[in-house]
Amino acid sequence: MLIPELKPNARDREYKLCPEHMRDSVVYHYMFEGESHRWLDENIIGEDSTYSRGWVAMGVLHHLGLVNNHKGIFKDMTIQEAINILGESNISDFRRIIMSLFRYHHNDYSMDGFEYFTPAKESPIIVKRVGKSQYTDGVRIEKEYHDILNPIGTKYYTERGSARQIKVLFNNNVFDAEYRYEGQTDKSKELQSTRFRKELKSEFKKVFPNLIGSFTIQYGQDLNHFIFTNQLVDQFPEDEEKEYSEGRIAYRKHKMRERNPKVIKQAKEQFMKKNNGRLYCEACGFDFYEIYGERGIDFIEGHHTKLYQSWLTEIRRELRI
Repeated sequence: MLIPELKPNARDREYKLCPEHMRDSVVYHYMFEGESHRWLDENIIGEDSTYSRGWVAMGVLHHLGLVNNHKGIFKDMTIQEAINILGESNISDFRRIIMSLFRYHHNDYSMDGFEYFTPAKESPIIVKRVGKSQYTDGVRIEKEYHDILNPIGTKYYTERGSARQIKVLFNNNVFDAEYRYEGQTDKSKELQSTRFRKELKSEFKKVFPNLIGSFTIQYGQDLNHFIFTNQLVDQFPEDEEKEYSEGRIAYRKHKMRERNPKVIKQAKEQFMKKNNGRLYCEACGFDFYEIYGERGIDFIEGHHTKLYQSWLTEIRRELRI
């Protein structure tokens, strides 16, 4: 069987954004099932394909060198048969593809890898205020989330009076913790929580020394991996016409204003919804994707169209105008 030559692309943005097990699943469903880029974005990566248009999956596949000629090439074959064929080919170096299929076939992944801390598409976002719904030894989980984070009848279910070991990603570090179902004698009480250990307690004190602020909780690729995210800025407003604050003041060698990255992200999303998924310059009509191809996907700079009065006042005060 003649296998088409790989045509790897140096662009690796989408490849790095997707965890290893997700990339492997994209490779399998593309080469064995012949699924489209849009289908892969929607069903494997969890993107809204009407927005992404399959570019994420395409970026993963193209970085590996898999193009249209490889789509569905192993239909009706087993993974082992495909690996044998790839191993005997002298057209290209298929080692990365072989390892990808091997991992997918054997589910050979490290459960402590950072890729398992990618929030699951179906995970709720639970907002917690420090010092109120979060305590020194853990975080109380509201009853409405019990069936989601501790589902009965699954391997993750933790019975009353017991706990399961979990991993928590917080402040770019992974910590050991527990998911506990408290065993009160009063059966009418339903108390479940994530319980901290010494290292995670210390990290919270370092991040929130004054017990002021908030963070979110989500689960990752399974219910033994949780992501705690420090909310440095408020939730982004829904009203697209609302003016947005540029964030807090930070002191370095001189005073400068930190930029809120959510402003640009939201502006791009809103612009694409209004313009059939396109991003282009409103002043001159330049479209990076049309000119530069894949390198120009989602690339454009955002600029303010209105200056804030408070910002101008601050500048005048700094410059003594």
